[in-house]
Amino acid sequence: MRQLGWVIFLISGHLLAVPPQDEPIVKAVEKVRPAVVNIYTEGVVTQEVRDPRDIFFERYFGGGMSRGNRILQTPLRNLGSGLIVSADGYIVTNQHVVDRAAKLKIKVTLADGKETEAILLRDDDLLDLALIKIESKEPLPYLSLETLSPNLLGQTVLVLGNPVGYESSVSAGILSAKDRTLTINDLTMEGLLQTDAAINPGNSGGPLVDAEGNLVGLYRDWE
Repeated sequence: MRQLGWVIFLISGHLLAVPPQDEPIVKAVEKVRPAVVNIYTEGVVTQEVRDPRDIFFERYFGGGMSRGNRILQTPLRNLGSGLIVSADGYIVTNQHVVDRAAKLKIKVTLADGKETEAILLRDDDLLDLALIKIESKEPLPYLSLETLSPNLLGQTVLVLGNPVGYESSVSAGILSAKDRTLTINDLTMEGLLQTDAAINPGNSGGPLVDAEGNLVGLYRDWE
């Protein structure tokens, strides 16, 4: 016989049993998950490089047999997550998920498994944010940006995304710190939030929400 687990809360001196389907975190995931998408980009990066035979003849024979530069084309693929923020298909994600999208094909997989192509509307590398758009004949599930989390230190937060290309996963942690500054090479990002929620490659661009399903921010992995 299958047994159900229960979560016990102590409220004002009284024990209150809550079945799993009524747990606040379960409710928050049910609210947010339909609006989380998988984003896959693919394309080709073109580089002009010297022919290695030119380098050889120049080093040992003083040149004279130049064949000119070669065009090297390297496949570029990227994987991440995103959040639908309007019923007509606007999606926010990290800029690095759709980096160089002018030469890339952006494919979006919805929570129900449907696939469609997206176009890049705007991106900002300083904020690491991008806005993309998909078309749909039916209104899409979305997470409203009108009600945002208060972002309190120590509050429970959830990460939803599509790690390493799998269907959406959920991990939980707390909001560990606010207003962090991070410098990577020549890029300095300020006002960042920090959490200890577990993530994997592919979670970038997915939502970080509180226990009521209100948006805290977009998650970015720093691998």
